[in-house]
Amino acid sequence: MNEFKKNPIATDEDYFKLSDHVYDDEVLKKGAKITGFNGQEWKVIETIDADKEKIKNGLQAIAVVPAEEYKPNKKHYENIIYSFRGTEFGKFDGDLSTDTFQISGGMKKNLGMVDGKVQNLPTSFDSALEFVDKVNKKYEPTSVHTTGHSKGAAEAQYVAAERNFYTTTFAAPNIYRLLSDKAKKRVDEGVMENKAVDYTHKKDAVGNFEQFGAPTIGKQFTTKSNGVDRVLAVLFMGEHPMKTFKDMFGKNGSVRLELEPDEIIKHAREFQRLSDVVSTVIRNIEEFQQKEAERISELKRKLKYETQPGGKYHLLAEYEIDDAIREVAKTTQNGQEYFYNVQLAEELIHNLKKKQREFQQFGEEIVYAANSLRDKDGQLNKNFKGLVK
Repeated sequence: MNEFKKNPIATDEDYFKLSDHVYDDEVLKKGAKITGFNGQEWKVIETIDADKEKIKNGLQAIAVVPAEEYKPNKKHYENIIYSFRGTEFGKFDGDLSTDTFQISGGMKKNLGMVDGKVQNLPTSFDSALEFVDKVNKKYEPTSVHTTGHSKGAAEAQYVAAERNFYTTTFAAPNIYRLLSDKAKKRVDEGVMENKAVDYTHKKDAVGNFEQFGAPTIGKQFTTKSNGVDRVLAVLFMGEHPMKTFKDMFGKNGSVRLELEPDEIIKHAREFQRLSDVVSTVIRNIEEFQQKEAERISELKRKLKYETQPGGKYHLLAEYEIDDAIREVAKTTQNGQEYFYNVQLAEELIHNLKKKQREFQQFGEEIVYAANSLRDKDGQLNKNFKGLVK
């Protein structure tokens, strides 16, 4: 099978809308419509609801396609997005056991009672993979993308890593330890680096859960939040709810990062200002060196003048003045006396100049990167407008 492509039209805000609406039972039916970014519509082609299955493991998910491609009973779709529902507190449908044992504990097994016997039951991750494989086999897409929030984000990343899909998620806890050896190798070798993206907030213990130092699946970015849930804040999850991502997207549908280009440039200017401060320090040291040399020369001139007949030191010869100054000086180089450690001063200036260049270059690189990001966002916005005309 050829490698699956990235979805060609969905934006970050589309994935947010799909991750948000999958919490609504109304979309768990074929033909349901979800409106995404800039009026883009998506239609549900397949669903799964483990609450209606014999084994309740908390999985709810949908497969959607662009509405313009949708037709009832269609046998092939080029582009499919899978959206997985996150944890629903208060529902005893397997979500909490998934959060506790699979996500937090990294346990691949799901032991439960069936007909009075303890059995190893499918986890929501197992069921998610089975659902996706079944739908892909039915419709044979060339582009597959997964998305979700919280537990749903974990399931989305799991499926993506196992099957080498693209994925865009929100507040995904790390589930690396649940992966198969093949999927772990895919992550370790960097295959998912440019395929998996998760957006989270600072004040979210779930989105920042690293599964005790496990490797990150793809990349994770901290984004702007529109508020804090005061109740969940007690549990260090104040910025975890889906609503904290609402309206946190740009004009082109891309998520607004914690540091936007203008803010990044502002911080870069701080590095450039540090460069200026270091330059001032270097200049002050060099001015001190020059003034000291001038003052020593002036002192020697005055003292030698006094060695002339009638002077204060007429009994001394000029060379004795030179000898006396050399005796109290710290060091002498090339006939010049110094009252400080010249070698240390030169090393200090060298290191300061090196650091000054590093600050300047680093600041320039950050500004360049931020401007490139802004230009890219602008171009994406322009391209997207061209697509939807």
